[in-house]
Amino acid sequence: MADRTFLKQRTFPVFSALARWLLATPVLICFSGLLLVAPTAAQPARDWARCANEGHAFAPEKAIAGCSAIIKARRGARGDLAVAFYNRGNAHYGIGAVDQAIADYSAALRLSPDYASALSNRGNAYSRKGEYDKAIADYDAALRIEPTHATALSNRADTYRAKGDLDRAIADYDAAIALDSRHARMFLNRGNAYGARGDTRRAIADFDHAVRLDPKFADAYLGRGLTHYDEREYARAMADFNQAIRLNHRNARALYSRGLVHYAEHDYDRAIADYSEAIHVDHNYAHAFGNRARAFRARGNPQRAIADFNEALRLDATNANDFNGRGLVYLDLKDYPHAIADFTQAAKLDPNYAFAFSNGCWARVLAGAELHDALADCSEALRLRPSDAMTLERRALVYLKLGDADKAVADYDAALRLAPKDARALYGRALAKARIGDGSGADADRRTALSLRPDVAAEFADLGIN
Repeated sequence: MADRTFLKQRTFPVFSALARWLLATPVLICFSGLLLVAPTAAQPARDWARCANEGHAFAPEKAIAGCSAIIKARRGARGDLAVAFYNRGNAHYGIGAVDQAIADYSAALRLSPDYASALSNRGNAYSRKGEYDKAIADYDAALRIEPTHATALSNRADTYRAKGDLDRAIADYDAAIALDSRHARMFLNRGNAYGARGDTRRAIADFDHAVRLDPKFADAYLGRGLTHYDEREYARAMADFNQAIRLNHRNARALYSRGLVHYAEHDYDRAIADYSEAIHVDHNYAHAFGNRARAFRARGNPQRAIADFNEALRLDATNANDFNGRGLVYLDLKDYPHAIADFTQAAKLDPNYAFAFSNGCWARVLAGAELHDALADCSEALRLRPSDAMTLERRALVYLKLGDADKAVADYDAALRLAPKDARALYGRALAKARIGDGSGADADRRTALSLRPDVAAEFADLGIN
């Protein structure tokens, strides 16, 4: 059907480099340099061996038990007990018991207020909870005690990056690397910060250095691959993702990222396979469900697409991109009420999401109702993206349906300045010019439009405009 072709050409993209960096590269807490220390005071050797847990010789639960026995006995100096609380905090952090880790680090600090590593690690725990200001306060305190504490600098940099303060993050990474340039993860994280800032050259240089320091560091290949993906250097991105997967075939992020490349190259079956494998590794990987849904849509399987979007949104009901994506599938199915609801929710979640407003406008046009709401949506989209030719064309169509031919001509003029050979804009302007009595102008636009797209008149007829 002509209107189906029209719909496919009028849907907006679903990926952006910024969104991918934010969604696919979470903060990596750097725990290099932790000291798991045994004291000098006499305590049962077995408990201290477990509590110190050097080389991770014991399971975290046994380390916790060893530290707890020492703490319960309350023998030894205050500093010894501080070490026990600190080591137990590390073990709790390692199993994801973040609140218990914070409690232990705080207990260590009450016994030993100048314990810089306890401050730094409590900062890590706060950062993991998303309490970034508390984390930065702890890193600041640690650095006042030990200004050359490279790990505290690196972890503060991670937290600034999570907050979006990329300049401060990079400054801290610089200082940390100047103090200790042996750690590949510091270069990886600085590379991620450069990538988020759009500085591709420096990002690649840092990822390269991380790989030289540790050729088996899968995250470094992943970060470099994502940067190549942003630059549309798909062959290089694919090589890096393949290497990350060779190093760890259960690396869900690498599998997901390779799926992005397959999707970008229109190899939807391989994209689906990679997203599916990422989901097999991580059943709660919302972004993998969302992007597999997009691949199913591209393969012409709207029901599977809807199912995957439903699961993605069950896992993350705040993802405006996935509401927009599901709305596009509902448009394909001509289920306009559900499409409008999804686009409205996407715009509510992200008031700066111009595509969601524009798609909401278009869904209302196709539904043949709520034209004033359609006009409001298109106008908001254009306030956010004034030079979007497609939305200008959509709003012009709304004006045509509302009977305001002069405003329709103005929007078509603006759209054609941006896309001079857009057959739909030319044909729509021909209709609008005819309504204001510009017959010669209408004839000229109609001839040009039909020479570019002989079926364009049928598209307007399907929309009830002749």
